[in-house]
Amino acid sequence: MLLIPALGLLGWAHAMSSRLVFEEVPSGIPATAREALRAATGSLKAKIAWSSNRSGSHELYLLTLPELKLERLTRNDRVDFYCRFSPDGRELVFARSQKPWVSERDWKQWDVYRLDLATGRERLVAQNADYPLWVGADAVSFLRGNQVVLHTLGSGREKVLFDSTGPPLEGTIGTPALSPVNRSLLAVAARGKRNGVFVVDLARGNRLIPIGQGCELGWFPDGRNLHWVEAHGNGGTRVMRSALSPVRPQVWVDKPGPYSHEYFVRLSPDGRWMVWCAAAKGHEHDRADYEVFLWDTTRPTSQVLRLSFDGGNDRWPDIYLEK
Repeated sequence: MLLIPALGLLGWAHAMSSRLVFEEVPSGIPATAREALRAATGSLKAKIAWSSNRSGSHELYLLTLPELKLERLTRNDRVDFYCRFSPDGRELVFARSQKPWVSERDWKQWDVYRLDLATGRERLVAQNADYPLWVGADAVSFLRGNQVVLHTLGSGREKVLFDSTGPPLEGTIGTPALSPVNRSLLAVAARGKRNGVFVVDLARGNRLIPIGQGCELGWFPDGRNLHWVEAHGNGGTRVMRSALSPVRPQVWVDKPGPYSHEYFVRLSPDGRWMVWCAAAKGHEHDRADYEVFLWDTTRPTSQVLRLSFDGGNDRWPDIYLEK
């Protein structure tokens, strides 16, 4: 007879019961779209997570490739959004509202959580925090008020990296992101004395590098190129890109067709795959009918793949490639 230590059995039972909160739900992907996805992605093994209000309040969802299995990850009366995979793909860090409804434009009423994708366990990381991102395996950055904070997960220690109320920006910022290669370079979208997207060189007295106009500035994995969203384009927005040096903005993605109001761009760790959301009409980030799209950046934008068909508000996706 196989004997299992009581503690181990209890731990296993707890993990299994916690994991059951991840409810498999219909993906809503039509058969023709499924065929196109499988033909275009081949043997790609990936996880794509995002926030959706298809169930009422905004919850986190996870789609796996190639299975095209969709799971609901959270269930509560709060707004869960801005989820990001850990470097090993085992966890998500995300923002949760402090009351049942908080607009994305209100950056102050949020807390940051971790979600273990194997057990379903949630852990509070920091209060009064928004726009979390992993900084390596043991730290998370986030926005608290107008301060960009680095939080060490093991010790809970926090360090303020940048405060936008002082020079050179003297205003508010959003979606702050440290370079994946040089942690002294901070990308931000700014409003106030200066408007646009910038890189702040923290090692050189917060020297400001103007990148362009728009919002949602993000890094390519090489740490030498950036992307952002600006006004104009087919659907009212378009995705721009530029090298950090020299800065030469150019249009990267301006999808033709009805879903060309692009936002929420995120690249896979190898830079090949891009996920984002786009609306056919409407602009509000947490109310308009945004749908999730996937693109192999080595192919023409005419070969973009659609992942969601629910008619709700889908936003802020992230992608992790399985090894």
